[in-house]
Amino acid sequence: MEGIFKDIVKLLSDNEDIAVATVVRTRGSTPREIGAKMLIRPSGAIIGTVGGGCGEAEVWRTALEVIHTRKPQTVDVDLTQEISLQSDGVCGGIMEVFVEAWSSGSEEQADALSELQVRLPAIQLAEAMVKSAEEKRPAALATAIACRDPHQAVEVGAKMIVFDDGTKLGSFRPDELENVVLDAAARALRTGEPEVVKHWLGNAKNGDGRKLALADVEVFVEPFKPLPTLVIAGAGHIAVPLARMGKLLDFDVVVVDDRASFANEERFPDADRILVSDFESAFGKIKITSDSYVVLITRGHQHDVVSLKQVIDSDAAYIGMIGSRRRVWAVFKLLHEEGMPLEKLSKVYSPIGVDLAAETPAEIAVSIIAEVVKVRRGGEAPSLSKTTRERYFRLLREGKELE
Repeated sequence: MEGIFKDIVKLLSDNEDIAVATVVRTRGSTPREIGAKMLIRPSGAIIGTVGGGCGEAEVWRTALEVIHTRKPQTVDVDLTQEISLQSDGVCGGIMEVFVEAWSSGSEEQADALSELQVRLPAIQLAEAMVKSAEEKRPAALATAIACRDPHQAVEVGAKMIVFDDGTKLGSFRPDELENVVLDAAARALRTGEPEVVKHWLGNAKNGDGRKLALADVEVFVEPFKPLPTLVIAGAGHIAVPLARMGKLLDFDVVVVDDRASFANEERFPDADRILVSDFESAFGKIKITSDSYVVLITRGHQHDVVSLKQVIDSDAAYIGMIGSRRRVWAVFKLLHEEGMPLEKLSKVYSPIGVDLAAETPAEIAVSIIAEVVKVRRGGEAPSLSKTTRERYFRLLREGKELE
């Protein structure tokens, strides 16, 4: 999602007003998930999609109107019509899409000034979202999408960003509503699930102590967590398609090798970061978190050993090491003899990948990325390492050699 906010920053910086369409609710089977976004430019050009077909065309038409009026609208996209060969984009569900204008100028801030709410500049919000993604700092974006009150006690389109440490950018008024939104943001960051928070303001008071009119408010809270990181140690033939696949699957791709002739932008145009460094010191320059997936595909088991020692105690969600069964046995045996407990070694998926009977570098890359996705999503595809590790660890416990 970082990319969509970068696009917003660029367009607003070029003094172009745009509309942003966001899927805020779904029921049944729909082509896009909650939180999916589409940008619509005054020319009619779009960036992203909320599902295509007639439903998206309706959102597009509404967006052009919103750019002109600056009044947010919610579009109900009904895909439950009877399915026939003449039906376009029928998925059998319903989407609610919130469409709002993001202005490049200061007029919207002047118009929005009130005793209840001051809207932050759109570009400031977008820049903050980009920065949080670049710093791998989780953030939740809260947007008021409805206020059923003739006096608009809460401005539809008002926003607040809540970061994972509890700090925020922007605010909601009254405090009663802000507290509800802060709780929802913390929940969204914890679960990773967006939600629409409904709140009845009742007899809330504003900053001057005067009672507000009754208002039924809805706020859409969407979490934005940093992209998971795919760390590829070794820049050989398998690494090239693996990096490309990792990027297609929305990983932040880091490639490490001690050979500049292998680890370079020409071979890895899709990589987000390329480190030319010896493997021992390289991992000190990479932040390994619970959202990191480490793939060791170096050119020799000595580099595997060095790399494995650097990451085995980390919080990495996945550590996979390539190698023939004898090479894997040699690494496990060496590290165990050096005192590494089998409990630690059991974190390592090796031989790497799921069982595809892969042979070519590209096929092996598919096998590896499939195992990464399996671990990330909790799948059940058979890993090549399962029976191998069980056998090796039994032999190591019994002090026996591999035959």
